[in-house]
Amino acid sequence: MGVRRARISSLLEWLAALACVIGVASIGSVVWGNLKTVSAVAPVIAHEESIPDPPAAIPPRSVSVPILPLANGSEVHVGTTAAELMNLLPADAEVAPSAIDRTASGERVTRFYAQAGLRFAVVLAPAGDGQLRVAAIYLPSSR
Repeated sequence: MGVRRARISSLLEWLAALACVIGVASIGSVVWGNLKTVSAVAPVIAHEESIPDPPAAIPPRSVSVPILPLANGSEVHVGTTAAELMNLLPADAEVAPSAIDRTASGERVTRFYAQAGLRFAVVLAPAGDGQLRVAAIYLPSSR
C-alpha cells in the first residue's frame, strides 16, 4: 500500500509540474506575442488631402508654413483674402514681380515679399467664393 501511495503521489507531482510548465509557456507565449505586435496609437487617415505642387517660381527646398507672424504683430494665415493681405503688408513690401501659373482650378498668383529682413512668397489662388485667397506661404530654405 505504501509503494502504491508513493507512485500515485509521485505521478501527481509530475502532473502538477507539467501543468506549471504548460502554464508558464502559455503565459510567455502571450507576452511574447504582445511584444512583437504594434498597435496604432492614433487612427490612420487613409484619404488625406494631397498637397498641391508649388508654383514654378518658388525656389527649391522652400518650406510651406500655415501661419506667418509679421514684424508689426499681425499674421498672414492660409485662407486670408487678397484684400486682407494688401492691408497687412505695405505696398513697398513686394520685392519682385508677381508670377502667374495657370492650373485646372484657375490662375495662381505668386507674390514675393520682404519685411523686416524676412523674405517670403505668398501663393494666391481662387477659392470657392470667387475671391483670391492665400493658398500657401513659403519661406526660403536656410541651406
